[in-house]
Amino acid sequence: MDTQFLKNVASYIFSAILSLLLIAYVLYHLFGSIDSEIETMAAEIVKGRETITLDGYVMRSETVLYASRQGDVNYLYADGTKVKKGAAVANVYASGGENVRAQIIELDRKLDLLRASNLGENITVSDTKAIDAQIAKLFSVIRHRIRSGDLEYALRKKDELLVLLNKRRIIVQNVKSYDDKIQSLTAQRSGLTSQLTNITETVYTPISGYFFSGLDGYESVFNASKLQNLSLDEFYAMMEAEPAATYTGGYGIGKLVSDYYWYIACPVTTDRLRFFTPGAKYNVVFPYSSDTEIQMTLSKVIQQTDESRAVLIFGTGTIPENFNFLRKQTIHIVRDTYTGYRVPVSAVRIVDGKQGVYTLNGNFVRFKLIEPLFESEGYFIVNEYEKVNEEKRSAAFENGGAGYLALYDLIIKKGKKLYDGRIVD
Repeated sequence: MDTQFLKNVASYIFSAILSLLLIAYVLYHLFGSIDSEIETMAAEIVKGRETITLDGYVMRSETVLYASRQGDVNYLYADGTKVKKGAAVANVYASGGENVRAQIIELDRKLDLLRASNLGENITVSDTKAIDAQIAKLFSVIRHRIRSGDLEYALRKKDELLVLLNKRRIIVQNVKSYDDKIQSLTAQRSGLTSQLTNITETVYTPISGYFFSGLDGYESVFNASKLQNLSLDEFYAMMEAEPAATYTGGYGIGKLVSDYYWYIACPVTTDRLRFFTPGAKYNVVFPYSSDTEIQMTLSKVIQQTDESRAVLIFGTGTIPENFNFLRKQTIHIVRDTYTGYRVPVSAVRIVDGKQGVYTLNGNFVRFKLIEPLFESEGYFIVNEYEKVNEEKRSAAFENGGAGYLALYDLIIKKGKKLYDGRIVD
């Protein structure tokens, strides 16, 4: 037998086995290091709020303005303008100028956008970071609403986004201002207005108030004058009512809101009444108005015996600029506000019956206790170290414990084979 051949075969086999062992060793340490990879985040103080989401119906003291005959309408005041009694708010022209009127409406929209785009007193050319943050926030909200199917919201907010982008152009000095463009469009509007001849009627205000050109047909349904004696059944009937297609007083061309104080009525089940106290003030968030937050008073609770339904009536005299008075809209009532450390729910562990998180202290893994205050969208807000009862803090260190989570502790968000005292290479 050829001994040299056998030696060569044995050598090849040994080399192959050695190579396989070497590859296995490298793979073990390579993937072992990946498995033990640790991601951390610092425990920092944040604020969170607990809210109750409700449907709200806007109720104001609204008076419809009428023209005696149909025609093209040229409004003499912008929406939200306060006008006195007897003021001329609109001219009605003989029909036939629909195209001209449509052009005027479009020019008015452009002019409103350009006037809003000029820098105000609170924005300077050094405010790039602030305006970029506003753009990013609004764009993120619009994208989220589109993904959730709320295209109407995105369309309503496109003008607001355009205003912010226009302001940014001034801030980064791409344009000086929009004054020249405003002057040019104003001249175009004057030219179009002069083409509207044969004024058939001028509409005057019967009372003083805030003028609005839009009508939704619910002005007489959800009217604040009904609140004093409104019953539960009457309100739910109002919810089912159809908007007025025509107006008995003539042709509706706009409305006056005669009282700055307005209300939002929210139908609820009676089990939710435990969260509310009549006469108390609540912060109300309006998503349809860029999450504008308004303090409102719970002025009335409508309920009756043996009914599982109720209605909450919130009122306020605050009218924010460019506020959306859409008749029915979703609102968020702020129940409580919390301050503490932000902790991912996925990072929380139960060890020996105690709730906490693993933290990285130098090269050591330490288990820290937490006291959750509030949970929302995958995160806890947990109590600050200084606010944890001193007796609890002392007890947490007994038997070698690492205590409670403290400010700037490195919370381990991702990691495997975690245990208190582990040394991380």
